[in-house]
Amino acid sequence: MKTRTLLVDSSNLLKRSYHGAKDVYTTSYGHIGALYSFMTTIRKQIKEHMINKVVLTWDGQNGGIERHRIDRAYKANRFSKEWHKKIEMSEYELKREKEKEESILKQRKRIQAYAEELFLRQIEVDEIEADDVIAAYCYKYNNKEEIFLYSNDRDFAQLLHLNITIIFPNISQPVTSVNYMMHFNHHYSNALTLKIIEGDTADNIQGIDGLKEKTLLKHFPELVFRHVTVKEICKRAKEINELRSSEKKKPLKALQALLDGIERLKTNHKLINLGTQMLNEEAEDELLQLDMPLSPDDRGSQNLLKMMKEDDFLSVYGGTFVNYVEPFYAVIMHEKQLLTEYVKKSRI
Repeated sequence: MKTRTLLVDSSNLLKRSYHGAKDVYTTSYGHIGALYSFMTTIRKQIKEHMINKVVLTWDGQNGGIERHRIDRAYKANRFSKEWHKKIEMSEYELKREKEKEESILKQRKRIQAYAEELFLRQIEVDEIEADDVIAAYCYKYNNKEEIFLYSNDRDFAQLLHLNITIIFPNISQPVTSVNYMMHFNHHYSNALTLKIIEGDTADNIQGIDGLKEKTLLKHFPELVFRHVTVKEICKRAKEINELRSSEKKKPLKALQALLDGIERLKTNHKLINLGTQMLNEEAEDELLQLDMPLSPDDRGSQNLLKMMKEDDFLSVYGGTFVNYVEPFYAVIMHEKQLLTEYVKKSRI
């Protein structure tokens, strides 16, 4: 049976889970909204897509520091990062923020503990972003496994040429290179091209002023039908403005800004391109370890049931332990089978 892998942008899902359920699911253990929502999302995806392998990828401590070294503005809008000054906050706001961080951390640790008992694989490396691990995994395993990537980050669209499937929580159906145009206004192969020019507000990556997707599609309609490189767009922009000048018309400011922003474009390519991952030696080793079978030692339903009782998890679910865990059995049995095959080969 072919491996069907759910590759999860876990830090992204944790944030969504926390904010989506921050005022509900408080038990005797405390707030478990993120824990419950995260695990139930994984459970749902396993059922819907017949998954038999799960890899949870987490942003490491100070993840993104390498990109910050390229551009000091990178994610500088996120005050929790250590490499820049925190924004000024009142004592009340600081207290609330601290409580939030403590709650997220507490629930993250609990999610990771649940995952261990359910044979969900995990990877987390200091200074490495989950994006790079996810991209490296897709490049390595796309021909060996059927990969379903779960994330709300549209940057991952640039990996669709690897024949993976992306599950965007806000889009009604999984996205592939085939149905991409049903959900977006450009060819899937131009996801990186557009991002390099537009920049990324979420990551505080500066783009070219006046050039968002609508304007780019107006001047370069070929973006809808085929792959177009940034270099090709710059060449066409130069031709358009030169033609306008020959006709005694003013050059278009946005296109001139593009031509004046070549260094910015080069920087953005380094920051955004997932075709070249920023991994250290430890991350490379961790990825290699994903080829190894998981040990069943100290894993099992008894440990998980004990934690669920401590968290009052099943009262939130409203059903039995067996019923909740049942979808995870496909993953557990697949991992145990891998171990059996590994042991058998080792004896030959």
